[in-house]
Amino acid sequence: MRRWTLYAGISALLVGFSALVVGFLFDTRVRLGIWAGLGSAWLVQLVAFAILVAAASRRAKLVLAGWTAGTVLRLVILGLLAWLSLGGTLGLPAEATMLALAFGLFALLLLEPVVFRHRLGAR
Repeated sequence: MRRWTLYAGISALLVGFSALVVGFLFDTRVRLGIWAGLGSAWLVQLVAFAILVAAASRRAKLVLAGWTAGTVLRLVILGLLAWLSLGGTLGLPAEATMLALAFGLFALLLLEPVVFRHRLGAR
């Protein structure tokens, strides 16, 4: 639970800072698409990391299964958001939304092993 909380806090700071910077650089329509992509990436990563931590806490051998389940979740959400944004259902620019989602998923995925391997409270 402490690893997930640490991951949620650090990733929220990274996504929040990115969203703040985006707010100054792009017009409203593109900015909303980027915010939707970053927000979706953050939520998906929180769920994927929770799956990884839960699998690892059960048995050390389940780490790969937890990581694989998180990867499948990421791909499903990426495909779903691509389908919705390219079809015009969301009303957001598809390019900005998809690029922000892919960037957010990749950047936050790189944070996972750092937090996962961090020793919490070790002496």
